[in-house]
Amino acid sequence: MRITVNILKHKWIQFLIILIGLCLIANLSRDIVRFFRALNELKLAAQKVEELQKEKESLTQKRDFYQSESFIEEEARNKLNMAKEGETLVILPPNLEEILGKKETLSAVSLPFWRQWLNLFL
Repeated sequence: MRITVNILKHKWIQFLIILIGLCLIANLSRDIVRFFRALNELKLAAQKVEELQKEKESLTQKRDFYQSESFIEEEARNKLNMAKEGETLVILPPNLEEILGKKETLSAVSLPFWRQWLNLFL
């Protein structure tokens, strides 16, 4: 005759199995939370990389423009008062408005269109 002992009949073994199961669940859930946080940080880093690449492209375009011949020529004309051969350089005084007199701008009276047409013909 064979005697079988059922391990699960003992309360302390059942308690131990439940305790180990709860520990495994807690550790697994903590790892899942860490995984999602790391995934979120990865997305944020990818967005930052994309923004920095756009900024780099913008700065490269600005650098190329500032190093171009057209920009150098424009700055020489505007800030250094230089001109090409055959061109005449005209320098206006800073107080030009005082010399010529200020022009008064008339404010347009906002009349309805039908009234403006009537005033035009009558």
